[in-house]
Amino acid sequence: MKKFGWAVIGCGNIARGVAGEIIGSENGRIVSAWNRTESKAVEFCEIYGGKPCRSIEEAVTAEGVDGAYVATTHDKHAEFTKICIENGIPVVCEKPFAVNLKEAEEVFSFAKKKNVYVSEAMWTWHNKTANVVRNWVKNGRLGEIKGVFASYAWPMINDGNYNKRLTEPSLIGGALLDIGIYPVRYVYEIFGMPYRITCRGDVVGGVDHNEKIEMDYGSFKAEITVSIRSDEGEYFIVEGSEGRIDVPLFHMAREATLSGRFNEKFNDGEKYLYGTQMRNAAEEISAGKKESAFCPEKNTLDTMRLLDECRRQMGVVYPSEK
Repeated sequence: MKKFGWAVIGCGNIARGVAGEIIGSENGRIVSAWNRTESKAVEFCEIYGGKPCRSIEEAVTAEGVDGAYVATTHDKHAEFTKICIENGIPVVCEKPFAVNLKEAEEVFSFAKKKNVYVSEAMWTWHNKTANVVRNWVKNGRLGEIKGVFASYAWPMINDGNYNKRLTEPSLIGGALLDIGIYPVRYVYEIFGMPYRITCRGDVVGGVDHNEKIEMDYGSFKAEITVSIRSDEGEYFIVEGSEGRIDVPLFHMAREATLSGRFNEKFNDGEKYLYGTQMRNAAEEISAGKKESAFCPEKNTLDTMRLLDECRRQMGVVYPSEK
């Protein structure tokens, strides 16, 4: 069977992780790559294969390209995804899919106009563990839901280490869109849209470093901690009248535990989590689908709507929105 050919747009750490798993899982191959710094594309292709290109257009129209993976800084996600769509190339774009809801809607609308597949690379929902957790809740294993508690808080920056990708407003920096998107999406995927969402955070130099988010579902609330400065760990907990679910490192989890009236431990034996996402997307594209069943348009747009409201409450407005 012919391996699916990927054009990689942006050759940073995340792209390297994904490319390694595409190759390791043997479901696809790297055909071409582009990066704003050309030497990085050259180095990337020396490691993962493919042809380094001098433009996005050259990369996505290279012979053998079946789809594109966009993994640049957040500020360019929508722009570069549109270039792929304009050239008729299906796209998997890293999260956040766009800067805001309006921009995301424009991308999806353009994809429909051009009849091209496009999906957010929300890898969590391509993998088994998150879907098992969702099914435990949906099947009533916990009884009445009492509360949800989630944290994604690691010291990714400190006073001596300011990563521009995370701290520059022009690059759409901040904790919320980089990592806060994961717990907000996780709660949404299991429980749907909340009645209301509230957010308070610490904004430094135009971007958010920490926030506390509350998603109100009436009979219970989801309390979320997000930070790129503090070390509070990563976990997702759902408490119910008849049990509890614990998911350590939830956005990339390989295991989850259900305890209480029902006791079960799920362990995902899948070796390649990024690879599963890319395989699923490749299969959908090859089947002629225009939307991902794993990361549907509605779910991406609803999440962007929630993130927009969090930023509104914190007063975070990026230069491109002014």
